[in-house]
Amino acid sequence: MASATWREDLKALLDGMDTWARQRGWRLVREPPLTREEVDALPRLLSAYPYELPTPYREEAFVVPESYLQFLLLHREVRLEHQPDGEEWETYRPFHIWTPTLESLTASWTPSGTTVDDREITTTDLISFADAHLGVEAARWCFYTRTEPKGGELPLLLEDNDYEALAGHYVDDGEWLDSNAPLTFGFDSFEAWFTRLCAVVRREDLDLNDSVAVGNAMLE
Repeated sequence: MASATWREDLKALLDGMDTWARQRGWRLVREPPLTREEVDALPRLLSAYPYELPTPYREEAFVVPESYLQFLLLHREVRLEHQPDGEEWETYRPFHIWTPTLESLTASWTPSGTTVDDREITTTDLISFADAHLGVEAARWCFYTRTEPKGGELPLLLEDNDYEALAGHYVDDGEWLDSNAPLTFGFDSFEAWFTRLCAVVRREDLDLNDSVAVGNAMLE
């Protein structure tokens, strides 16, 4: 992926989403960009996490993925908004890339003492960046940092409250909490994920009010 090419593709994707949103009475909100200095500071920001972690966070493990970096240099946050009752504008949660903050980036982290089957677990390897909304209290798209970046990119995982354990590891031996490795449900880059998201939301055969169907379509 060439950065310049992706930036142009991203602008085209966003313009297409803006046109689509206007045609159905929705709106696409694009917040101002981050500076390069603000993006470069994100790995250090996470070191301020206020609770003890079962496995330590390492700044060097969170290399801001190149395609995500280019997104942030264009917009710090992008979201679709609609008026489900014809009154107040609401965020359409399946399409919401958050402004990266300490709270949002660590939303999937579990502090020390969190256990499954009386064994401590860790999710420190997950860096969350967007809502997924599968009809549960919280569902997030995350970068997975327990792997070496490839081509400047980190793989993505889906983590939600119904199956949160799938995206975690046991502390004692480092094994996944579930034998079905979550990487089989992910994307290999932010670029691939965002391109897919734009295509799924604009599918004419999907009921956008059915968040589970939208989420399943992302994983097809």
